[in-house]
Amino acid sequence: MALDYRAPLSLSCARLIEMRGFPIPSPSLACPCPWPRLRLPISSRASIETFTSSSSALERKSSSPRFVGAHGLRNGEIDVVTGDSWDERILNSNVPVLVEFWAAWCGPCRMVHREIEEIVGQYQGKIDFYILKADDDPEIAEKYGVKAVPVVLFFKNGEKRASVTGTMPQEFYIAEIEKLLAS
Repeated sequence: MALDYRAPLSLSCARLIEMRGFPIPSPSLACPCPWPRLRLPISSRASIETFTSSSSALERKSSSPRFVGAHGLRNGEIDVVTGDSWDERILNSNVPVLVEFWAAWCGPCRMVHREIEEIVGQYQGKIDFYILKADDDPEIAEKYGVKAVPVVLFFKNGEKRASVTGTMPQEFYIAEIEKLLAS
């Protein structure tokens, strides 16, 4: 029964097109399947061609995401932590600590960072905020069970108290910070 099902044209057809060596004509994106053709405007076609053929442009984008500046962030309110400074800044901290684990190629990491960036000012002096690039320090990520990014870990007295995996609304992070401060 599953073999009889014919899915509508989707991104999975692009792989089929590539495998079978079918050319993609310039006026429209054609699928070798018996389903109707998908016609794209010229601007969309150009975007698809750019996306599929310009790997060097994609690599440049992923190696320097928009929110990362000279010190790792757009503003100076959140410090970068590395494996070398982990013990001093996180485990030996006198105040609670929030650590964002991120990767340059991760879109959701940018969304989480924006949420955290907006709440830094509310908790300045009460909690320290750090960001750690998981690809550069995989041993730290592994030690704390970070298998995917984005992940936000909350520490108090050198112990991991909570973690949030994935993107959440700002209120969720605020609630976790309040729980951490109250404990």
